[in-house]
Amino acid sequence: MKRRERNAPKITTVSTFVPATTAEDRQYQGRKIAERTEDLQAHARTGWALAHTATIPGPEGVMFVDTLTRTTEQ
Repeated sequence: MKRRERNAPKITTVSTFVPATTAEDRQYQGRKIAERTEDLQAHARTGWALAHTATIPGPEGVMFVDTLTRTTEQ
């Protein structure tokens, strides 16, 4: 069995779905984008760094998949 290296990088993802909206419902869409920002900031405060963002468009909206890495123990 392999030993886990102490400083081995850790990887996690944060997924956020932002729905397509009508002009009347833009506030909801704005709140979802703000939630994504808050999630990423919370991870950054605990040592995670944003490595990559993928967007997956669909008929109902867009899925953001953010990949975060961390190399130090927190």
